[in-house]
Amino acid sequence: MGNFLVGLFIAGVSTVVFGVIHLPNFYVVGVISGFLSLVPYLGVILAMIAPLVVGLGQLESSQLLIIALTVLGLHLFGLNVLYPKFLGSRLQLNPLAVTIALLFWGWLWGAVGLILAIPITAAMKIIFDNVETLRPYGTWLGE
Repeated sequence: MGNFLVGLFIAGVSTVVFGVIHLPNFYVVGVISGFLSLVPYLGVILAMIAPLVVGLGQLESSQLLIIALTVLGLHLFGLNVLYPKFLGSRLQLNPLAVTIALLFWGWLWGAVGLILAIPITAAMKIIFDNVETLRPYGTWLGE
């Protein structure tokens, strides 16, 4: 659900920006770009390809630059601010802990680590909350 909400936000803002600069088929390209942004590692590149290809030959270079900067900015904002906030609030995890978990498990196991980071961290919080000596760590992981 958290991925869907972040993808929906990025898709909505992308669609509006693409519509303002008159990108052909902006409503379809915005949704595709928004949800492709969620792909681990290659997301920002995949999210840029569709709108840039559609805009080639029909938009000025400044408008193509706006597209690239919009996709990059939304990707960074969505995955570094919204994603930890949405997932952290649903699981009652601290957004900083979610971000650190994503960085650590993604570094350790790659794409699989990014997928498993939140469940592993949530399980750790449950264990920490129920073991007396580890309770301060559970408090830190919580909101």
